[in-house]
Amino acid sequence: MVREGGLIVAAAISRFASTLDGLFSGFLDDPVFVRIAEEDVRSGQHRNPTQHPGYFTTAYFHHPEELKCEIAYAGLQHVATLPVEGIGCMLQNFDEHWQDAGRRERLLEALRWLETEPSLRGATGHLLAVARKG
Repeated sequence: MVREGGLIVAAAISRFASTLDGLFSGFLDDPVFVRIAEEDVRSGQHRNPTQHPGYFTTAYFHHPEELKCEIAYAGLQHVATLPVEGIGCMLQNFDEHWQDAGRRERLLEALRWLETEPSLRGATGHLLAVARKG
């Protein structure tokens, strides 16, 4: 039970998670995985007809805009949909940026700009949807 004005946070798998994972892990070399990722992007229906554990399980993968609609359907107010990993996970020299206070601040500032950009919300494996009751 959530009180009036209370926040609700829901986690979801991004519709683009398999493709991103395939790019970073090399799974896109497997034509079977390519078909899995393609269907994820097209419909959100993730099905793994193999027993390959890296190809995940049966699940629904959300498009960022769908979360906004689901929140409204539940009678809640959409506050934000945010990437979990986001563009920052692509930074190859993360440790160098993080160890230097100035570079860390610039990195965090840039990520704040990008995490709210609607056109980039899908560039992540996971999403957080934030809603308010009432």
